[in-house]
Amino acid sequence: MEELDGDEVRVSSRGRLAERDIVQFVPFRDYIDRSGNQVLSMARLAKDVLAEIPDQLLSFMKSRGIEPRPSMSSSPLPALHRHI
Repeated sequence: MEELDGDEVRVSSRGRLAERDIVQFVPFRDYIDRSGNQVLSMARLAKDVLAEIPDQLLSFMKSRGIEPRPSMSSSPLPALHRHI
């Protein structure tokens, strides 16, 4: 795990450095619910892992110079048609 974790130093393979840290390790024991509720444990783990995605996506987009597009319109969504 320590070799793949790029938090401190970028991982390299065959002399090429990784562009960014793409591996995130978490201590699984921190997500085991003491009451034995596996669903709760997995939900907490999923929440924390998925929370990493927005920052990773923004980092990738910035590294490629990709700017967000402006909104197509600033008006609210159109009203839904009612069927009588």
